This record gives sequence, C-alpha cells and structure tokens, in this order.
Amino acid sequence: MPERGQSPPPERSSGKQLHDAPASGKGTDDASHKEDINKAALEHLTSNPRGPMEDEVDRKFDKHRKPSA
Repeated sequence: MPERGQSPPPERSSGKQLHDAPASGKGTDDASHKEDINKAALEHLTSNPRGPMEDEVDRKFDKHRKPSA
C-alpha cells in the first residue's frame, strides 16, 4: 500500500494521469469584460498608498507637537 501523498503505481493510474492530453487552459469564469475591469481598477490605484500606521508615525514624530506625558 503506498504511503500518504504518493502517487499510485502506473498500472492503477487513470487515463488522465497517463494518456489524456492536458486541458485547454481555459478557465471557468466569464472574462468577457476583463479589459474594462482591469482598466477601471488601474485608474483608481494610487502610486504609493499610505500604510495603516503612517498617520500614527507622523503624529508620534511631529516636532511641532508637545509630547503627551
């Protein structure tokens, strides 16, 4: 008996594993408007978005603000 994760011996393999041609590479999702969706998404991207902690770092190291003790 093969160990877990190993392929079965060739005589027990199915046709898909041995002889059948690979799939056509076509996905199952509808990609009819892919170009429009990608273009719209690209237009709304910022070149370097602020990270979630940048406002806190700016506040913490602001030289004009009095430190809170």
